[in-house]
Amino acid sequence: MADTQITELQERLFTLDRKIKPLEWDLSRNQINEFKKNTLNQLKAEFNTIKSELDSLKQ
Repeated sequence: MADTQITELQERLFTLDRKIKPLEWDLSRNQINEFKKNTLNQLKAEFNTIKSELDSLKQ
């Protein structure tokens, strides 16, 4: 059961990372609007939450 959850969380982290990277690139080049900036912050918050959940499962 825990192995399945770990795999699902790792896949979710990978997906979130693929969504976050282009938005960070746009932000670094000052080519981002407020909506996308808010989306980036939400994705980062979700990424951190899932990462901490994954870390707690691995222990």
